Amino acid sequence: MPKSAAKPFLGESPDPWLSSQRLYPPYVWSEVFGRSSPVEVDLGAGDGVYAEARAKRESDRNFIAVERLLGRATKIAKKAIRNQLTNLKVLRLESAYFIKNLCAKSSLDAITVRYPDPWPKRRHHANRLLQKEFFEDAAQAVISGGCMKLTTDDREYFEWAQKEAEKCSAWVPDLSWTGVDEPTSEFEELFAKEGREVYRKAWRKR
Repeated sequence: MPKSAAKPFLGESPDPWLSSQRLYPPYVWSEVFGRSSPVEVDLGAGDGVYAEARAKRESDRNFIAVERLLGRATKIAKKAIRNQLTNLKVLRLESAYFIKNLCAKSSLDAITVRYPDPWPKRRHHANRLLQKEFFEDAAQAVISGGCMKLTTDDREYFEWAQKEAEKCSAWVPDLSWTGVDEPTSEFEELFAKEGREVYRKAWRKR
């Protein structure tokens, strides 16, 4: 892969997979992508519609799609190969572990969390991703001025996440982000047809 390329290389598609067997040390993203560019992470990336759209639209940025389920992660990898998106990598791993252990300090420009599992039953709340500890770990991984963006259709979880973020002084609400420019998916278009409300929130690292 050529270094410092502003656009995806249009030659043979490289392997988009990052090894799920790597548990340490943190990645050096300039080595992973072969260039030094802003890095964004899509946690719980699903089938990769969002990550694919962002990687196509913003070839000057690098993207990592983290997805726990193999079938979904495989779909993302196929999208990256089919579209020769050398600025999109895929990792099958738990999101919290990835942020805490595989992201070097101040190495990410942004973290996106879209429609995380709300674990609605009270006894399962400990399984939720957006806990105080996660916000603290994310603050370590993100550069000063970097952001975290949340999109969810679950109002209770949305309110929960805001309270958890308030417990971490490194983050402040970013009122300028509305999600208007975010790529949509069939999932969201279905929500719109159903009249289902979507809640969005962004935080900026001090």
